[in-house]
Amino acid sequence: MRIWLRTTRRRLAGEEGYASTAILVPASLILLFLGLQAATWYLGTDAANTAAQAGYTVARAYESDGTAGIATADQLLDGTGLLINPQVAVNRTADTVTVTVTGQPVSLIPGVTFPTITRSHTGPVERWVPAP
Repeated sequence: MRIWLRTTRRRLAGEEGYASTAILVPASLILLFLGLQAATWYLGTDAANTAAQAGYTVARAYESDGTAGIATADQLLDGTGLLINPQVAVNRTADTVTVTVTGQPVSLIPGVTFPTITRSHTGPVERWVPAP
């Protein structure tokens, strides 16, 4: 029994530090994926905000309508690919326009979904007023 114990100790003597590597490598990968996921969420939020502003700019123009704002926002969102199933809604009244963009951020972690991103932009409608 003593011989077995001595040979086992000799084999394991040169393997100090491998336990910390076994813990640090997976933890580093998890932190890397969480950082990348946070970046995709931020970029998705930025894309939704930019699309809402672009849709508002077109929808508020003189003699424009809500469908033009939707088309502009959809075109911008299709070019980025940062939101899954983006939806654009425009509410235009006589005085104001509200453009709302919603969508799911892209998930890098399989099976995990993140909160829906919603961004909206509201402002006045552009009008032509004759000079007095």
